[in-house]
Amino acid sequence: MAISRRTIILGSLAAGGGLAVWAIARRLDDSAAAARFAASTPGAKAVNAWVKIGAEGEVILGVHRAEMGQGVTTSLPMLLAEELDVDWQQVRFEFTPVDRAYYNFGPAQRTGPLAALEAGSLAERIARDAFHAMGHAVTLGSASMLDAWDTVRGAGAAARAMLVAAAARRWAVPAARLQSFRGLVVDPVTGASLTYGELAEAAANEPVPRDLPLRDPARFRLVGTSPQRLDIPAKVTGEARYGIDTVLPGMLFAAVRHSPLVGTRIAGIDNAPEVSSLPGVSGVVRLGSTAVAVVAADSWTALRAAARLSLKPEPADRLALSGAAQAVSWRRALDDPDPAVFREEGDVATALQAGAVVEAVYEQPYLAHLCMEPMNCTARVDDSGVTLWVGTQAASIARDVAAQVAGVPAAKVTVYSSFLGGGFGRRAEMDFVRHAVGAARAWPGRPVKLLYSREEDVRADMFRPATVARARARLDAGGRIAVLDYVLASQSVAASYFRRTPTPRGGDARADAAAMSGAANLPYTGIRHLRCAFQPRETGVPVGFWRSTGYSQNCFVIESFMDELAHAAGQDPLAFRLAHLDGRPKHQAVLREAARRAGWGQPLPAGQGRGLAFIESHDSLVAQVVEVAVDADAGSDKPGFRVLRVSCVIDPRVVIHPDTVVAQMEGGILDGLSAALYGRISIRGGVVEQGNFDDCRLLSLAETPEISVQLLPQGGRPGGVGEPGVPGLAPALANALFAATGRRLRSMPFRL
Repeated sequence: MAISRRTIILGSLAAGGGLAVWAIARRLDDSAAAARFAASTPGAKAVNAWVKIGAEGEVILGVHRAEMGQGVTTSLPMLLAEELDVDWQQVRFEFTPVDRAYYNFGPAQRTGPLAALEAGSLAERIARDAFHAMGHAVTLGSASMLDAWDTVRGAGAAARAMLVAAAARRWAVPAARLQSFRGLVVDPVTGASLTYGELAEAAANEPVPRDLPLRDPARFRLVGTSPQRLDIPAKVTGEARYGIDTVLPGMLFAAVRHSPLVGTRIAGIDNAPEVSSLPGVSGVVRLGSTAVAVVAADSWTALRAAARLSLKPEPADRLALSGAAQAVSWRRALDDPDPAVFREEGDVATALQAGAVVEAVYEQPYLAHLCMEPMNCTARVDDSGVTLWVGTQAASIARDVAAQVAGVPAAKVTVYSSFLGGGFGRRAEMDFVRHAVGAARAWPGRPVKLLYSREEDVRADMFRPATVARARARLDAGGRIAVLDYVLASQSVAASYFRRTPTPRGGDARADAAAMSGAANLPYTGIRHLRCAFQPRETGVPVGFWRSTGYSQNCFVIESFMDELAHAAGQDPLAFRLAHLDGRPKHQAVLREAARRAGWGQPLPAGQGRGLAFIESHDSLVAQVVEVAVDADAGSDKPGFRVLRVSCVIDPRVVIHPDTVVAQMEGGILDGLSAALYGRISIRGGVVEQGNFDDCRLLSLAETPEISVQLLPQGGRPGGVGEPGVPGLAPALANALFAATGRRLRSMPFRL
């Protein structure tokens, strides 16, 4: 395969490390990382940088991803247990320290120029070396299992080989004749056996094998079952520690306030001396140009005092920050020349002129993340450097931000990771880390826990961007799509994120592949003339990654428009989609199974309807069918309909822990439904109008429909499950409402 210029550049970044060493083995053979990992468990021996074994034979995996409910602290250890050959009862986990050994390659395999790299190819090895050099570990893009499929299994396979080698050396027999069996190394000739605990110290001195033969997944005995999750008992008993639970001796508390105008700087504080003199308040600290913190003896005092601050924003164009004005500007931008074209086939302009065109424009609002646990971080700055206690999706970036703010080398920053009370992309941001370190610098040696109130958490969010999109198409004589033209006008999340984050990646809005995810890679075939284009526009409103990234916006448009085209063609929406998945039997199987389970085609009472959507997202295939009923008696604060049931089928290629996959799909469906019914951040005159759950609603239990999730794995490397449940819900719901009422809803939140 051809290696692109960008791939060559990535490879050159790691040229000093050489290309002869296979990346996984090099990550395992990191004695310094192994020593740091071993140090946190007295008496344990680290066989490699990922695996340590206690004297009683307990096996501890270093989990290098953030746990925010998606189950990585169970699914990753399951892969280890398979390759290491131990019983589930022996397995534990710990969060790893920030270290280059734990860099993440997974998200890069799903976006940008790395998505097309063949596994094991020279180009992929070059890219892996480059990411090793960068050393960033992030939990994004439903990529944890994709990355762990190689790395964690490799760690287990290497540890097993080293344990066998240690036993062979002790018994003076060939390693090839020995076998592993559920935490033992056995000599089938003599019947002798040694536990992994007995061999751990000797195994740690064995060389890490360069050849890592992995087990055939067909022989797995644990993967594909649902053992008890390792994180659940501590969460049930309250022992699990989240960032907000951090308590340290001598700790101070800080509450943050941002500019009252979204995305603007603070020009001044009218009453800083007054607030500083309040009982229990230690002081008021400027945090750069955009935020202020009140530091106090306890969190309640800090929050109350921060609420009394009178902040003066810098002058800004309030009209330009208005959501309504932006929507008008973006509608005009749909026809602006020179968009960023992410996919172009055939001659779209000419093909559109050859007959009647179906056209529709769709609008979506800004959305907040609304994590259950508000943003928080505890920081201590002293002569030894910086220490962080934080729940973050990007611990390595948090380290770099802390170093930048404190003016110390990154090597002098220690990060203690915790569970996350929701992430959804919000905890990949670094504002709360930056602010905590900034506040802690003012009180050297004292830990400072910085906390956002719920109102600050909502109003100072990095929102999912608002969008305006237009789809145009022409059907041929056979009712198939002859031409499809898709244009999205919005802000670039990548440009916004990388401007405020110290990473080596650039922030070119016109190269933002995530903005077009779900459109440029739409799954349908046979469209001879196709264009997918992006019109990036800057507004000053901070935007960030939101669960499922661009899929949630683009798939709403694409799947709603597919329904419109099916009706324009006089075809059943299911049959229309199947016809455009010709030659893709796995895709068709998922769609057919979802339709069958939902009773597609069976009659419904008047005022009810079914709608479907099909999504290929994060390497998984998802079909959803929504059934709705018009609710004429609903109050003015209700949407005017009830969602009765959602049927979902997912092909994630490989199912590690079935219960977790089902839970993630259910959660994604509920997130998508909350956004479709109530999700909206409105900005008027530069001010975010929402601030808490009273005016920024989520779905209630009483509104939750019956949800059915069917797993249909069809083989391959693991697909994602944390995000693919979100994008299909809104279009399936919109299509169901059309079936029930004959009305097309092209903007959210939905109201009849």
